[in-house]
Amino acid sequence: MWQRILIVLGKEVTDNARDRRSLLTALIYPLMGPLLLGLMISATGKVTVGGDPSGMNLPVAGAEHGQVLVQWLEGRGINVVPPPPEIEKAVQRGDAHVVLVLPPGFDEDFAAGTTANISVVVDSSRLSAVVTINQVATLLGEFNSENWGQRLAERGVDYRSLQPVSLETVKVSTGTQISEIFLLMVPPLFIFNLFMGGAYLAMDTTSGERERGSLEPLLINPVERGVVVAGKFLATLLYTGVAVVVQLIALKIAFGFGGEHAASLSDAFGIMTVLGILLITFPLMAAAVGVQFVIATVTKSFKEAQTYLGLLPLVPAIPGMLLVFAPVHIHGWMMAVPTFSQTLLLGQLLRGETVSMVHVAVSMATTLALTAVLVTFAARLYEREALIFGE
Repeated sequence: MWQRILIVLGKEVTDNARDRRSLLTALIYPLMGPLLLGLMISATGKVTVGGDPSGMNLPVAGAEHGQVLVQWLEGRGINVVPPPPEIEKAVQRGDAHVVLVLPPGFDEDFAAGTTANISVVVDSSRLSAVVTINQVATLLGEFNSENWGQRLAERGVDYRSLQPVSLETVKVSTGTQISEIFLLMVPPLFIFNLFMGGAYLAMDTTSGERERGSLEPLLINPVERGVVVAGKFLATLLYTGVAVVVQLIALKIAFGFGGEHAASLSDAFGIMTVLGILLITFPLMAAAVGVQFVIATVTKSFKEAQTYLGLLPLVPAIPGMLLVFAPVHIHGWMMAVPTFSQTLLLGQLLRGETVSMVHVAVSMATTLALTAVLVTFAARLYEREALIFGE
């Protein structure tokens, strides 16, 4: 039996190796998402969260009116520079992230112990400006607190006694780059491309052969239908596996686009992590091929199969994208849900968290069980004579 399966497998692999569309879905499509992700990382890679603001250029309009603030900023290592012309338009264009505007009389109000006003011109809709805005806000908050405390101390009041609580921030993240947020997008993107890798081959070996008239001669051979299904299934699984490997390589390269500041992203794809990803997703590859075969078999035409299989990757990818913005606490029962369990486990692997082998075993077992059901169902569909006529 295995000899006959390998013959069908070899035939499908050879035929589709000559088909540019099959090679496109297996070798080119998996590159698109990682390349886009790499460009996004490159664009935002130098943006750091909570970094040292020393050396930052800060445009200040009316610096001559607020020498006390300017001197304090320069003492913190900030380079106070002249503002651009037409301040608001310049900030909207992105020529400057933040501009401080000091009104006339700032130093006089400050010296008199009254409130001195500052205008801060920002465009918080720009991702590249978010960190600069936070750094400037932190600096101004420190300046305000220091001088507020000094004024109270001059009046004989211990300002520390007026604080209801004393806050200390403890950061537990392993990286400081805002680009690491993109690491959370890898699981849904990865699973989306996983469902695309062998889709064309699954369509071509059933709907395509039926429309070309080559399916009927194949089925009248003295070979069990289950053997035919198994050979076609393994060929599609092989192409899916190739697409997954190509995508892993592309992700490794894409995360290297960020340079030294994003080195932790590239390090996330170490050899052990890659092996873990392949182990966790192999059952899902098989399940994806099983779903593709069922859809390609029950649909009446190649175009109809192409429509449904084109939409199929969105089913597991959309919940995964929601997890990027609304993460959930992992429970054991979630491992029994194919695609959802793999999304959660991939997220744990890439974040460097400890992955429960029990969770991995449950995820793999339930997904392989689903695969067995799908392949058995596809084999039953191949037993129908109506398959040849697309009915």
